[in-house]
Amino acid sequence: MAKHRNPTANSETNIERNPEPEHYLWVSVLSRAMEDAFQSNDWNESLEAINWIKHDGGDFQKVCRLAGRSPLYIRERILQSLLEREAHIVNKIRTIRENVAECLSRKNVYNLAQVRLSQMKGKNES
Repeated sequence: MAKHRNPTANSETNIERNPEPEHYLWVSVLSRAMEDAFQSNDWNESLEAINWIKHDGGDFQKVCRLAGRSPLYIRERILQSLLEREAHIVNKIRTIRENVAECLSRKNVYNLAQVRLSQMKGKNES
């Protein structure tokens, strides 16, 4: 005969059968943080959400508990994906900055060449 196991046995919190509306609010806050961290096209927003989850501060723990979730369990489940997403964003930002710096450098070289060409034309006309 199978043993009955409480589905929330590993959770640090108890989930009520009929949660209050506030419970749904905190679940939504937690869900939004996950969405921002993993799906947002705004990289600053993503990095902010990633840091909020990754650093496991008091606010993150409180939101998890109010949502009826274990902060430890959530972090353990998503930490690797979170770190991969953060590395991806940081690498993209670095690549963009390097490309912009290279373009600006090329533009400066072009402008300098134009100035020297104009100076040479001025000397030849004299």
